[in-house]
Amino acid sequence: MNPINVPTIPLEAAKSRVRRFREQMLEKGGDPAGVPRAILIPISDLLAIIEKYSTVDEEGNVINSLQGVRAYFAVKATDKELADDVTALIVAVDKKGKDIIPTSDLLQGDGSEIYDFTKPCPTECDPESPLFVGPEL
Repeated sequence: MNPINVPTIPLEAAKSRVRRFREQMLEKGGDPAGVPRAILIPISDLLAIIEKYSTVDEEGNVINSLQGVRAYFAVKATDKELADDVTALIVAVDKKGKDIIPTSDLLQGDGSEIYDFTKPCPTECDPESPLFVGPEL
């Protein structure tokens, strides 16, 4: 496996950050059962976005026009499983750092470039993860 050259932090620092986030959410009156712990982002959906914005030149090189994706935190008002079902809306980000969101009235709903495929924790959790830390529910 090739090493990934991106910033990392030690496990204990990560656990502290996660714990601090949950504490802050609870201090603001969050429901302990609904305070999000994480968001699962399916790799197949990310790869589909990358493929959509990729082209192949004459030499067969794959050229991607994205800098990345941006996740906007959102709450589904219609989800009854949790009081506040937090998800992340994913949008593609161009090389200049701008969201790729057409604003035409024709692109409402199914034709949008705003993707809603994330799965929140809770419900999609790994309770055995060292980052599944308190404050406890």
